[in-house]
Amino acid sequence: MLEFRKAEHDSLEIVVKKFDLTSLIEQIAELFDDWAMDKNIDYHLEVPPALPGWFDKDKIEKIIFNLMSNAFKYTPISGRITFKCSIEDTIGQTLNITITNSGKGISKEKLDSLFDRFFLSDTNQTSDTDLFRTGIGLAYIKKLVTVLRGEILVSSIPDAETKFTVLLPCGKEAFSDKEINLETAPVIISHHLKNLVEEIAVVPENVPVKISSLDAIEDYRKKILIVEDDSEIHLFLHDLLADKYRIISANNGVEALEIIAGNLPDIIISDVMMPLMDGVELCKKVKTDVATCHIPFIMLTAKNTVIHRIEGLESGANSYIPKPFYPDHLLIRVRKLLEERDLILQHFSQDTLVGNLPQLPIENEDKAFIKTVIELIRENIDNENLQSAFIEKELGISTSQLYRKTKEIFSLSPGDLIRTIRLKYSAELLRKNVLTVSEICYKSGFNNRSYFYREFKKVYNTTPKNYQLQYKPKIVPFSNN
Repeated sequence: MLEFRKAEHDSLEIVVKKFDLTSLIEQIAELFDDWAMDKNIDYHLEVPPALPGWFDKDKIEKIIFNLMSNAFKYTPISGRITFKCSIEDTIGQTLNITITNSGKGISKEKLDSLFDRFFLSDTNQTSDTDLFRTGIGLAYIKKLVTVLRGEILVSSIPDAETKFTVLLPCGKEAFSDKEINLETAPVIISHHLKNLVEEIAVVPENVPVKISSLDAIEDYRKKILIVEDDSEIHLFLHDLLADKYRIISANNGVEALEIIAGNLPDIIISDVMMPLMDGVELCKKVKTDVATCHIPFIMLTAKNTVIHRIEGLESGANSYIPKPFYPDHLLIRVRKLLEERDLILQHFSQDTLVGNLPQLPIENEDKAFIKTVIELIRENIDNENLQSAFIEKELGISTSQLYRKTKEIFSLSPGDLIRTIRLKYSAELLRKNVLTVSEICYKSGFNNRSYFYREFKKVYNTTPKNYQLQYKPKIVPFSNN
């Protein structure tokens, strides 16, 4: 209200600095990504890599934020919002900001009053919640635009869309020496805006809300399924492993499969000779099921002949240990198999996906598969329709084969693998600081900006823009000219 009073009495001062507006726009735009996800809004940004000019950061920030929040308030579920920005070289440099949102629109006769204080448009709706209330928001934006010697335009198609266009001078010649500040500083949005957007973002009806709950403290130790019908050996294995791992028990292959169906273990240790279903049959079923093929399998048996050893390995077992065995031998084998899986996942969590493959403790055949799949995805990464079917066709393998292979090596489905590589590629582009976040989003194959924002934050624990800012080169002062 105080700011609005100042604007009404022409008491707002202009302070412009020379900076790139693109960074500020993207920081503001990111504030609305969660809102877009909640309402399933198709949210697009069309902003060039750089928008250098002379801007009043405080006023530009308020104009953009208010127009964006207004668009999100009145865009229906599964609607569309498009933000465009450019600099036009007409008579002096002019910044052109356009925000278009789908929705009920505003009738032609109401448009002239839209920027009046406390204007209320009923838009022929019956519910008070549907009323289009501008309060002082749009009136304030109009004042800010006027102070900056600009122009704001609005057009609307009833039951279709509404478009706001802001035109602002951004050349140095448009401002007096008194209004120009030659100091340089990082361009960062006001901290209070994040809290503000959370306050005004109301989750609409019929949209599911995620509710977090306080769960009991989990046991994060690795789970080992012991499948053994001899009670004494079973007890011995339990005592040997229980200090370091969570133990699940089964007496035969049939029981083991029932347990696995509801509780996936991290590793399976199984005897060969058992009633109902032996260890070889169990191993085959585990290794041919796309949901369990990635689980390391250790086979224990009193059969120590080469034929039986080959039989165990051909069933898909990762390790074959004859009885009697040294306890340390089993402990080390369990630890190594789990470490190998963790090393692959740790390697894959890094942004250099192919470079360190020779150091991974896996078969050369698997290394070649990893390299081929990653390169195939990278070469086609900007294709938003890139799916597992494309990889299957290129590699000449079936859906189940691809799923089993990616699950076994990466512990990821093909779809999750593609998404992960897209995120790694986007991080690589963000570190280069050449393209905008929106350009990188689509260049990485994401067709939904908010989805990209959400998934990126899960992996890197920060927003794409903040991640990019961490790698931004040091600021070089602008010339006074």
